[in-house]
Amino acid sequence: MTTTKLTKRAVEALRPRTDGDYFTWDATLPGFGVRVQPSGRKVYVVGFRAQGSRRFRRVTLGRHGAITIEQARQLAKQHLGDVAKGEDPASQRVTARNAPTVAELGVDYLAHVEALRSPATTRKYREQWEAYVVPMFGTRKVASITLADVAKLHRKLSDKPVTANRVAALLGAFFSYAGRQGAIPTHVNPTRGLERYAEKGKERFLTPAEFSALGDALAKAEKVGLVAPEHLRRQKGGKNRPKSADVPTPADPFAIAALRLMALTGARSGEVLSLRWDAVDLERGFLRLGMTKTGPSVRPLGGAAKELLANLPHVQGNPHVFPGRVKGAHLDNVKRLWSSVRVAAGLPDVRLHDLRHSFASGAAAAGQPLLVIGKLLGHRQVSTSAKYAHLADDPMRRAADETAGAIARAMAAAPSTPVTPLKRKRMR
Repeated sequence: MTTTKLTKRAVEALRPRTDGDYFTWDATLPGFGVRVQPSGRKVYVVGFRAQGSRRFRRVTLGRHGAITIEQARQLAKQHLGDVAKGEDPASQRVTARNAPTVAELGVDYLAHVEALRSPATTRKYREQWEAYVVPMFGTRKVASITLADVAKLHRKLSDKPVTANRVAALLGAFFSYAGRQGAIPTHVNPTRGLERYAEKGKERFLTPAEFSALGDALAKAEKVGLVAPEHLRRQKGGKNRPKSADVPTPADPFAIAALRLMALTGARSGEVLSLRWDAVDLERGFLRLGMTKTGPSVRPLGGAAKELLANLPHVQGNPHVFPGRVKGAHLDNVKRLWSSVRVAAGLPDVRLHDLRHSFASGAAAAGQPLLVIGKLLGHRQVSTSAKYAHLADDPMRRAADETAGAIARAMAAAPSTPVTPLKRKRMR
């Protein structure tokens, strides 16, 4: 074993051997050395024996020229200090090298999501993961991602603030999962501290007059059909061009009934379209839904919703309330019909999901407690229903009117205070 005081001049003076690699160790820092290869390449190393082990191990510090001997010596001191504390730098490096990338652990995470969440939620997570996370972080080690990295992606999506916030939430859930799997420390989550973008609410609540117009449009669509909106009629040719684009034809009665049930229950479109008859309890007035966005859920049915379901025919061999064109499958899409209906009703800005918001707003305006509204909609937490609290203004306004009116009437009826005239003394 060759030992000498390693300096820049001493390292550059070392010559390669044709019989293979050889090591020269530093005389002043035991364990620090340089490896000389037949090609002339020189690499700084640190050698050690971990506590409790007889095995001599080496860790490469860097190539001579890429780092200076002073930098290599400092790295060697750090490694030797770790060894003195009972750590094994070589094992740690192997562990880091074998650590999963974001894309690799993402496969397991999405399988985990699929097992616990609804198909719609899983599909949304997967779309966001593949569109935004994998291109940005896919090849990176999970443990290497920092808050600055997450913030960079968040800023990149600043033109879509809602999407940016949802992707940040997805990453937060992913890193929590990574902590449980041992890929990172459980207390580490690089999304913690990220400032989210402000989101402007898009809830649209239908008025009684608008519900009336919607009902008329649904009735017309079922009886005679509706002309497709202009943006659909402009789709010349193609397999996606609807047959009713130019000539109105009566709509699928099951699709009409599905839209009506969404309005009457506040249920999500996916919950209604995939509804099975074995989940409908007309006798007790409940829908017993299996896997929804928030897990299994029991939803009460109002009289009008019960009547609608009771009058729907059962299609033999199909377990779904709203059967689709494929045998045994459910109706999978009512977006085209909804586009025609909302335009015919004069409600071009109303989204399908706004039927759910409108159902909740009606309950809030009627003075129903948030807990009740949450049960009607299948919310797991009352805080989710809290956004409808401001819609309960009408009952409070009536109470204010009645109270103020009573006070005003009392004040108007109050007897006036008698005034005693002053007697003036006659001056002498």
